[in-house]
Amino acid sequence: MLVVLFVLSLAAEALAAGELEKAKARSAELQARISSVSEQLEDVAERVDEAHSKRATLERDVASLEGRASQADQAMVARAVLMFKRGDIGVLEQLIMAGGPAEALERSRLLGGLGRQERETMELAQVARLTLAQRRAELDRVVQRLESDQRRLATLRGQLNKAFADAKARQGELASRRNRQRRISRSRQHGVYSCPLGRPFHFRDTWGAPRSGGRRHKGVDMFAPMNTPVYAMTNGVIGRHSRSRLGGIGLYLRGDDGNSYYYAHLRRIAPGYGPGRRVDAGELIAYNGDTGNARGGAPHVHFEVHPGGGRAINPYPFVAPACF
Repeated sequence: MLVVLFVLSLAAEALAAGELEKAKARSAELQARISSVSEQLEDVAERVDEAHSKRATLERDVASLEGRASQADQAMVARAVLMFKRGDIGVLEQLIMAGGPAEALERSRLLGGLGRQERETMELAQVARLTLAQRRAELDRVVQRLESDQRRLATLRGQLNKAFADAKARQGELASRRNRQRRISRSRQHGVYSCPLGRPFHFRDTWGAPRSGGRRHKGVDMFAPMNTPVYAMTNGVIGRHSRSRLGGIGLYLRGDDGNSYYYAHLRRIAPGYGPGRRVDAGELIAYNGDTGNARGGAPHVHFEVHPGGGRAINPYPFVAPACF
């Protein structure tokens, strides 16, 4: 819970108003998730503790009853031996042929062949056996519930650890995103911006440089290792994805500043970042690659800027102040 609260504190200090609302919502979601799992975990843990205690008590009861039942059986056998010595063969026969103390007792009641002491011995054996069976059944139920709760406990612990890990990752992501953000106000660039590519990277102004087929370069090539994180240039909405022979996997970002930004040669788009997804400057949206006609060359992002969604202009003056 402290991790989530710290995220919210961090957001309040470091993020702009729009980002702060998103951070609050995400933090509240994580807090609710952690609280829910924690409460469930506490309830199950309490049941597990009670079950352990009840199991120990029942196990002691079973052991004690087994001893009493054994003693009662031995006493009944001793009475039978004594009767045999006294010549009371009918009673002995009842005891030997009976399936157990309960059946022997029932036979004796029907035939009236036992004395008071013998009846008491048989009744004690019967009560001990019945009570023992009840305790064993109860113990089985407790053990089954305990095993189920212990499995549930392990699942809840995993969920809680995952929730805390998500909160910690959120904290780190917000902090690093804030470190990538810069406020820029110049010409057609007004707002919060971030370098489109994670470090280490290299790029220079190659606008208009000749390309194959008589083309001219209409962007800036930003080189970095394969799978380097690719970030949103500014606050805005992902317009669409593209896939072409030249650009490979591409992504269009409609910035709140009125400009459109095009990323090409991406390795892949980050999960969940489809068209219509709102993003903040410095938010991870894709990964650097070499798709399209960049295949076989150095991985890089071909980056373009289109003011108002129109013709491309030199992007170097946009990315340089955001990256250097």
